[in-house]
Parts: sequence; structure tokens; C-alpha cells
Amino acid sequence: MNRIALLAAAAALIALPASAESIRISTVGKTPTQVRNEVFKAAYRLCAQETVGATFRVEEMRACVDTTTRATYAQTSNPDLRLARR
Repeated sequence: MNRIALLAAAAALIALPASAESIRISTVGKTPTQVRNEVFKAAYRLCAQETVGATFRVEEMRACVDTTTRATYAQTSNPDLRLARR
């Protein structure tokens, strides 16, 4: 299992390259469910910042969180997280 999962907000729909952020989430001693919950919370937090002032904020927020969490899961070698769906 990877010790750290990297959550990149570069896939956010309205993010400018200069405003993209990342959050590191430690996976040490955590179950896949705990990691998934933390990834979702981090994606939500990043996407909330990226969709401020958006015309269709709810839809853009939902798409941003979905894209960001999928991109995060795609980076891990842990099969329990690669197949994760929230």
C-alpha cells in the first residue's frame, strides 16, 4: 500500500494552472474506507475553493470532486483503492 496518496486538484474544471493545489493524505494505519473518506473530504475542500463564483456551482462542484477523486485513485497501486467508488 502506498504510504501517501496525493490528491491533485489540477483536474478541477475552472482551475487555473497557478491556482492548482495538492493535499497529502497519510495512509499509514488506515483502512481503505478511512482513506476514501479523507480523499473525498480533501477533494471537496479543494473543489469548493475552485468553484467560488461559478455560474453552475453545484454541478461544477460535483464534477470537480468526481474527477479529482478518480484521478487520485488512479495514482495508487492499492487494489482496494483503485476500485473505490464513493
